[in-house]
Amino acid sequence: MMNKLPSKRLWLLIGAVVVVSLLCLTLWRVAVRQPVVEVRVKGADGAGDKVCYFTDPNFQLRWMHSVEKQWWEEQYQRQDDGLLLTTTYFEAFGAGTPSTETLAPVQKEGYLGYQINEQLPRLNWVVSRLTKGEIDYSRHRFLIHQWVPDYSEVVIMPKAYGVIDRFKKDLCHELKSDGSQ
Repeated sequence: MMNKLPSKRLWLLIGAVVVVSLLCLTLWRVAVRQPVVEVRVKGADGAGDKVCYFTDPNFQLRWMHSVEKQWWEEQYQRQDDGLLLTTTYFEAFGAGTPSTETLAPVQKEGYLGYQINEQLPRLNWVVSRLTKGEIDYSRHRFLIHQWVPDYSEVVIMPKAYGVIDRFKKDLCHELKSDGSQ
């Protein structure tokens, strides 16, 4: 009988260590920071900022050029230290249009595309209803020009969110495009 008691205690101790280890591993995974792209608009007259985020590392900014009245698109990748502008596409070619860059390896019908590959720490983008600015990512189209007042400065930057941050902030595609919450 004496031999069985220590082995039961040993198995109980091993079981408790395994359960505690699994619990710690689960808590660590939940608390680990997730890379995201944050979209922030400063609140008017000292009001709180509007903030949303998305987790997809690839996204596209799209807007109607204010003079040419043609669509422009810029494709980005989230990186640890900023954003990489990979390619740009536009329907019309005019003054100020880049023309010395290498053509993009994938051309879109009706557009001219260039490979850019420029590293940026963040984007400061002014949007309005006239330019119809939008952010496209992961099969979502976020009509940012309908979410913020005209001529709002939108800051788009890579961040890392913990689980608490993710509960406090909204995914951009879950927001109403008309700006209501």
